[in-house]
Amino acid sequence: MNSNASGNFNLFFLVAILLGHPVTDSRGDPLPEFVFRGVALHPDDLEFTPTDQLIHPAIVKTEDRIQNPLGRYYLYYAPHKHIAISMAYADSLEGPSTEFRDNPVLEGPSAPEVRWIPEEERFFLWGHRKNSQTELWTSKDGIHFEHDSVSLRASDIGTRNASYNRVYEYPLEKFGSRYVTLYTGFMEERGIRCIWLAHSTNGRTWTPIKTPLAEPIEGEADNLYGPALLRWKGRNFLTYQDGTTWRGGNLKYVALDQELSTVSDGSERLVLIDPPEGPPMENRLRGSEFYLDGDTRYLFTSGARSKRLIAWATAEVKPGDVTALDP
Repeated sequence: MNSNASGNFNLFFLVAILLGHPVTDSRGDPLPEFVFRGVALHPDDLEFTPTDQLIHPAIVKTEDRIQNPLGRYYLYYAPHKHIAISMAYADSLEGPSTEFRDNPVLEGPSAPEVRWIPEEERFFLWGHRKNSQTELWTSKDGIHFEHDSVSLRASDIGTRNASYNRVYEYPLEKFGSRYVTLYTGFMEERGIRCIWLAHSTNGRTWTPIKTPLAEPIEGEADNLYGPALLRWKGRNFLTYQDGTTWRGGNLKYVALDQELSTVSDGSERLVLIDPPEGPPMENRLRGSEFYLDGDTRYLFTSGARSKRLIAWATAEVKPGDVTALDP
């Protein structure tokens, strides 16, 4: 979803191709081979970029959900600060994209997460206006949002924050739930940032699991950010980035079981894709949004430091790689 190519795109593309490589999980089964394709959105190409920061991309399909949509896909993003959430639209996940002319679509929160909730026939948007809680807004058209409720509170799990969440329709039989959300919380008494899980029957009311889903291990700088769920060949993987660079780091993954149980200390953690060292990515990734479209698995992530942008990568999907619960 590229608007106007940034000046460093050709170098970025060359480095990306050179660095793309397959990865394997601890059992030797190949995870998708993601290769960076380019810049999806760059602050230099947009009218509304109050801090030159684009983080936490969230993508929804509009077909059969909105009458006369602006494009087949809406891509939401925000600055790191609690300012506003914006949107760009396109007819292809590979772009070109167009900035919504009346941005922002929602003033106040950061780090958007947007999902279509079929039983509500609405888009649910989660974000945070303060780090201690994640709130919910809803919309019929993906443009006009109304505040609904508070979904996650840091006080419920004994952390300083509860933010940067991702939501998936993934039933957990033991709870009788339909949706799960992964989010980040900082444990002040131990000085570590962990990933947490909550479950819900309706996407609106959430029950948090009090034990972290994953804690940082040696070499991850005591910080896990930007969790996401990646399903591949019927297996679950938690993806995240560590804290090895400024406010971000390596995009990594670790296997989860079918019940999304707490990750054991001995579980192997590997790098999903290397961040290109040269401009414009500056060897820094933060967060991931996965989208499956046809025979392609898309990865959207934010990166860089001075002007934070959104980049995209793809992986080929073969028969048998995808199962019913794949997001």
